[in-house]
Amino acid sequence: MTAAAAGATRRFALGSYTPDGPAPGLHLAERSEAGEWRIVASATTSNPSFVARSGDLIFAVAEDASGSVASFRIDGDALELVDSVEHGEAHPCHVTVDAASGVLLVANYGGGSVTAVPFDAAGALGRPVTLPLPHRTGPVADRQDAPHAHQLVPTPWGTHLVSDLGGDAIHELVAESAGTAGTATRREAQGGADAAAPALRITRTIDVAPGTGPRHMLVRGGLLHVIGELDGLLHTFEVDAATARAAGTEPAVVRPPARADDVVQPSHLDASPSGRLLTALIRGRDSVSVFDATLRGPQGGADAARPRLASEHPIGAAWPRHHAHLDDRTVVIAAQEGNALVEVDLVTGAARRVLELTSPTCVLPLD
Repeated sequence: MTAAAAGATRRFALGSYTPDGPAPGLHLAERSEAGEWRIVASATTSNPSFVARSGDLIFAVAEDASGSVASFRIDGDALELVDSVEHGEAHPCHVTVDAASGVLLVANYGGGSVTAVPFDAAGALGRPVTLPLPHRTGPVADRQDAPHAHQLVPTPWGTHLVSDLGGDAIHELVAESAGTAGTATRREAQGGADAAAPALRITRTIDVAPGTGPRHMLVRGGLLHVIGELDGLLHTFEVDAATARAAGTEPAVVRPPARADDVVQPSHLDASPSGRLLTALIRGRDSVSVFDATLRGPQGGADAARPRLASEHPIGAAWPRHHAHLDDRTVVIAAQEGNALVEVDLVTGAARRVLELTSPTCVLPLD
């Protein structure tokens, strides 16, 4: 039994792929005080690979070629569809809520773009507005032939960062609601988009090393951490509203790849509740890497800011895609090709399958 086994009952929203078309792929799950998992409710939709939350609303992308997003309401033990809207940008893979502007921000991997979708308190969705990312390419020809937006994260100063895996860049953008001064004039200049739609614009670009393939990010304590899906490194930058300076890199795995079939393809990056640890999932190796991320103060300079790889634990299931911390010691991982949720003790390395589920891709704590 892991350290998190004793505790209050908790709920989670789970996203997954639906390989055979629309299916019960969005789930409301519960973890008991004894550490037992069960599905409480499911909703039928297509490839809800990532989900976000606002109050009792759950928003899910549909990672299809047509590209759409849907809203659902949690009503006791039920998940009820509220609204959906198609935006036409291929393979949306991440969604986050920008409460200040009242929009959902969606990263479209295939479309190489970011889409803003207005929403209201009831979950109704407005007209989407899409911002293509600047055309950039990278040296990994089969993965970096065009921009590929992968994740959006908020900054403390009110903007969002979007990782471009294809263009080796982190773009900073702002989403301005329809009521923001100046947006109406810009909207008219862009062809008179819907009056209720927000405006998106890029304010700066942070370059990363060629071939990084930036996938997931964290912003904390004046630092930006970026996991490279293609180079297998954790990159750290010192950032604020005006500057961004590279502070170093760290390998994402204990043992570097020795053969061509030794795949190291990092996916999701997360921080423990205390912030003392960072954890990264490693597909191919099917492991979770643990970094000492203790902030040691400005006197240490860049070296003090850079997390250090501490350990790597196999999870016993294939293709870990996304995870959440139950506490500082235990994580729950969505193993996409292992068709299961897996809990891992980050101290002992003990792993246990806790829920059988087709192609899970996202684990979102709800309390």
